[in-house]
Order: sequence, then structure tokens, then C-alpha cells
Amino acid sequence: MKDKTTGKKTMLSFASIAIIGFLCIILSFVSRLLFPDNGFTIQNPEKQLANLPVKKTFKVVVFSDIAQNLRTIEEELDAVNDTDADFAICNGDLVQSGASENEFAFVQKQLVQKIKKPLFLLPGNHDFNKQEGFELYRRFFGQERYWWSYSDTLFIAINTGNRRFNETEQIFLKETLENERHKYNRCILVMHCPPVDLRPGRKKHSIRNNEECAILSSLVSTYGVNMIVTSHLHWFLQGNFAGVPIFHTPSGGQRVRDPDNQHIGFVLMSFEADGQILLERVNVTAERGRNLMTFFLHIASCFSIYLVCSSLTFIVGLSGLAIQFFSHRKNRMRLQFPDMANTLLESPTIIRNSNQLTGD
Repeated sequence: MKDKTTGKKTMLSFASIAIIGFLCIILSFVSRLLFPDNGFTIQNPEKQLANLPVKKTFKVVVFSDIAQNLRTIEEELDAVNDTDADFAICNGDLVQSGASENEFAFVQKQLVQKIKKPLFLLPGNHDFNKQEGFELYRRFFGQERYWWSYSDTLFIAINTGNRRFNETEQIFLKETLENERHKYNRCILVMHCPPVDLRPGRKKHSIRNNEECAILSSLVSTYGVNMIVTSHLHWFLQGNFAGVPIFHTPSGGQRVRDPDNQHIGFVLMSFEADGQILLERVNVTAERGRNLMTFFLHIASCFSIYLVCSSLTFIVGLSGLAIQFFSHRKNRMRLQFPDMANTLLESPTIIRNSNQLTGD
């Protein structure tokens, strides 16, 4: 009786495993339907600015590090829309995992549907993965280094998402400054990982290579860059690099590191007619939370390994269930039909009859 009860419990366990695996597979495909990889890149600076009226004074909102927290992504984007900024810059860390296609697709969909302003994007360290580099970022969001202009100001975006100012970025920045800087009164350099960490008493988490930082220092001072916009550190701070004003944006959804201000938020830049650039930190919310079902559908199911693990779970559960089922049936047959060989050996009548047949 005890073995029978144990067998049923084991079968129930394997059945549960199989059902869980099957449901996870279904959820993975539902996730694909909700957040498809449509191959559409949202970044097109020339087209986005074409319909903007040129103004002597204008505003730009800069937000970043929006990955991971779904509730705050929505609140951050709504707050960005509520500003009177002429356009917005999202300065990297759009996703939590740079290897996740579904997560890129989800964030792309959020930005396309919610942002009502021209939007310029840059990759951050979370948008990078060791296998493909920034390939997924490029597929979903377009170019990773470029420049654009508005009014009398030149904006240059470079990719320091891997905490490097490598040769590719050096060449691009130098050529752009040489060819375009003299045409504009102001020049803004935008990058995710900063050349200097302004946090007091903290381990430095800026561009790794000191030689690369020295090259960047030389370029921004030689060509008269007016301000450097950076992110990555989740803490709004202002300072100087090579004599040029620099600031870090606050977190837009990831873990806030500022001990004195636990709000996610962004920076509103005001470009004045007299050449001044004023900065205003805008707080959005200090609350945390996420839509758990949406989070599961697009984050948990976005890793390719997740689908593999779900399939293996289903197969293991189904196989275990089948083994237990046939084992149970075999045991039942043994109870109903005892072993015939043992019956023959133990029956005197059959043995006697068998001896008579052989002539003994």
C-alpha cells in the first residue's frame, strides 16, 4: 500500500513538471507574439528634426538607464512627454540583458508607442553582449555613433557602452569635430560611460583606459566642446573634464545610487540665446514596482536558454511520467498474473504429470 501511494505521488510530481514545462513553452511563444522582432529601427535624426521649427532657445530632455523596471519605464516616458522639451535623448542602458532579443523588442515598442518627441538614442553597457557586441542594439535602434544639429548647436553621440573610447570612436569624433564644429556656436558631446566618475568616495566606474581618456581630453579641449553629457552611474552630478562642464544623468529605472535622492528622473537642458546651457534635474518617482505578468512574459522568456530549459523540463516531466506509468502497469500485471515458472515448480500435481509425460 505504501509503495502504491509513493508511486502515485511520483507520477503526480512528474506530471506537474511536464505541465510547468509546457506552460512555459506556451508563454514563450505568447511573448513572441506580444513583443515581436519586427526589425524596425526607430532612430532617424534627419527625419525626426525635419518638422521641428528652428528656435534660438530650445530645450532637450536627457534620460537613461531605464532597463529592468517596467513600472518606472512608463512613468519616466510619461514625464518626458509632459516636458516642453523640443526633443529627447535616451543615453543608453535601454535593456537589462544585451543578449535578449525580446527585451530589445519590448523596449523598442515602449519607446515607439509612448515617446511623443523626436528621440535620439545611444547604447550603454547593458546593451552590449560578449557574443554579438552591439549587433542587437543596431538591429532595433540603429546607428551607435552619429551627429546631428539643431539651431546653433552641434550634437555628437559616441559609443562608450563597453567602457572604451576605442580607435573607431576616436576617428569618428575627431573627423566630426574637424568637419562640423566650426559651423556651430555650441557643441555637445553625448556618451553613456563617462571619462571621469564624479561620485565622491566611490570606486571609479568610468572609461577604463587612461590613454583613451587622455585622447578624449585633448579632443574636447582642442575643438571647444561646450558640455559633455554622460550617464551610467545612476546619480545626477556635475563637474569638469579637461576644463569642459560634464554631468551624469540620474537613473531612469535602474537602481538609484544617490543616497540623498532616491527618485528616478532625468535632466532638462535649456539652451539660451546668450549661449548659456542650464541644467535642471527632474524627479519622477521614488516608488519601485513592476507589472509581474508583463515582466515574466518579456524578461523571463526573452532568453533563448529559457525556451531550451522549458522544453527540457517538459521532456523530463513527460518521460518520467511515462516511465512511472508503465512501471505501475507492470506491477499491476504481476499482482494479477503471478510468475508462471514459480507456479510450475511449486505445484506437485503439475510436476507429477510432467514426469509421466517424459516416461520417468
